[in-house]
Amino acid sequence: MSDDRHDAVIGRLEREREQAERRYVAALAALDTASHLPDALVSSAAAIEGELVRLNMIWSQTSAGADAGSPPGFVNRLMTEIGRLMPWRRRALHGAMLATINRQAEVIRGLIDVTKHFHSHVIWYGQTVAPFAAPQRRGVGSAEGVEVVHAAVNALATDWRLHWDALQAREQRYDARTAALTKAYDELREVASLAQQSTASLRRTVEALRTAPSGEPAGSPSPAGSAAAPDPNAFTYVAFEDRYRGSTDEIRKRLQDYLPLFAGAANVVDVGCGRGELLELLREQCVEARGIDINDEMVAQCRARGLSADKVDAIAFLNAQPEQSLGGLIAIQVVEHLEPSYLVRFIEAAYRAMKSDAPLVLETINAACWSAFFDSYIRDFTHARPLHPDTMRYLVQASGFRSVDIQFRSPFAEEDRLPTVPLPAAVPAGDTPAAGPSTADLIEALNAHAERLNARLFTHRDYAIVARR
Repeated sequence: MSDDRHDAVIGRLEREREQAERRYVAALAALDTASHLPDALVSSAAAIEGELVRLNMIWSQTSAGADAGSPPGFVNRLMTEIGRLMPWRRRALHGAMLATINRQAEVIRGLIDVTKHFHSHVIWYGQTVAPFAAPQRRGVGSAEGVEVVHAAVNALATDWRLHWDALQAREQRYDARTAALTKAYDELREVASLAQQSTASLRRTVEALRTAPSGEPAGSPSPAGSAAAPDPNAFTYVAFEDRYRGSTDEIRKRLQDYLPLFAGAANVVDVGCGRGELLELLREQCVEARGIDINDEMVAQCRARGLSADKVDAIAFLNAQPEQSLGGLIAIQVVEHLEPSYLVRFIEAAYRAMKSDAPLVLETINAACWSAFFDSYIRDFTHARPLHPDTMRYLVQASGFRSVDIQFRSPFAEEDRLPTVPLPAAVPAGDTPAAGPSTADLIEALNAHAERLNARLFTHRDYAIVARR
């Protein structure tokens, strides 16, 4: 080989070496950057550690309280009731769930440590290639030296791809374990919430038994007709509503539209006041109002916030009021809980007790909307009968109310409805369509079916009967 050709080969090999070295340095820098764990993963791991510390502390306190023994006297009866509501098998289940969460957290911590260890070894491996290849760079004139460098780089790339695949598989397992851990935590939080509510309910029940006059059972009938003793299981429906009806802020937003109807009114009654969202809104508008409910826990929650509420039967309460004395009556999601005969008597009693021109509002689930019926109505185990809007309007009119109107509420969003297909552009003059139905005819028929289904499935979740005495 001549000297010129030899110099040309040496120059080409030198340029290839420099390019390969630049690529190697860039790849090593990128590898070093990728070796650091994402901040989001580190933050999530720290958050999980904090939640585990808090859960273990709660469990330790609960176990210590349960193992302290049963004190005598009244406290002994209280602990007995708590034991009835929280049997040892349920406590054992909660302990097993917490232990499982701790084991899953240990696995996740181990996965993170293994990942860090692997990253450090990959960096170390990449760094050892440079001194290994240095002697070959000094002898760049030989093709064998260049091939050694290329082989080392290719081996590093192949090894990294294999480890990357392993990391992806581990990440998938980590995601699955994280999802299971999150689900277990949510279930534990729900169980803890139920336990807290049951304990508070039991405390109020025992307190009512303690403060009841001698010889008179707690919860004895009031002048308005309240008849039942405190129900220790009343918290069950409160927890059900907390989970499925919506938060307090959501309910307050839904009820805002009713406030103008009661502006300037006095002696308004909220039948089935529940957690007291509407009573709070009326109080903020300086409207004198009181609530009634047959659930002890609902009444207790209202009174805890300084609201006027009593446990009493609706018809008994209305019959105890002087004729034409109430300035308004509203019942939100109540009438669907009433049997037909009771509902008719309730509306008639409301007519007798309300002042002339006083507003009446009866809101309920729109049973004419199939999605509302299947998603909301049948989910509540206390519902008695679905009520069609026309049926409710007739019953209110038949009891003597005037200006009876149906106001539909909570419409489905447009993206939740069945979409229609836009019609194509008009056929140009002179073009003869094919025999049979045209595309436009088929689209119009399809859209007509979609509109019919939307009218049955996706209209409004609720409606309200609004009338005047």
